[in-house]
Amino acid sequence: MSEDRLAELERRIARLESRAGIANTARRPPAAPPSLAAAATGMLRQAKEADEAGTVGYAGASRMAGGESLWDRQVSLATLLSADWAPVAGVLESLGSRPRLALLAELLRQGRCTSTDLQECLSRDGEQTTTGQLYHHLRALQGARLIMQRRRGEYALAPQAMIQVLTILAAAFDLANDPPFGLPAGPPMDLPTVE
Repeated sequence: MSEDRLAELERRIARLESRAGIANTARRPPAAPPSLAAAATGMLRQAKEADEAGTVGYAGASRMAGGESLWDRQVSLATLLSADWAPVAGVLESLGSRPRLALLAELLRQGRCTSTDLQECLSRDGEQTTTGQLYHHLRALQGARLIMQRRRGEYALAPQAMIQVLTILAAAFDLANDPPFGLPAGPPMDLPTVE
């Protein structure tokens, strides 16, 4: 029996038992939350049934300085592929900078930081960063709607951006660290050029 089907049967039994007033927690341990693979399998099944290209989604949970968050987002592959990707470039450009990633990491860890804290964060790498360089990076992150200025000299990650930033970072870690699909792990290979 598939993991999806078993989880669905357990949910149905639990609903029936709760309606009947049966407390049956001693008999079996609580069901584990469904895996992301189970969710992806369901998304693929829906795409096949609807004869569509599929769905891209992301989910997660965090307990950080800003509080607890749960998220579950998805978009149809057809919508994603037909969308105007131009607005995405600014976000990706903002994330494509080591100093800006260091600033985002500090804001994720601390919740909110003063410009002095952020200046010290950038200096930890051994590079001297001027105040002008710091504010250049902060303006770029603000322009991409990734951070916000709470009051003069105090910054925080934009609440609507935390989920997406964590998701992009997780996907980027996978891209940077996973071996290419279908190829053995190892050093990069030179690909033949097309003439």
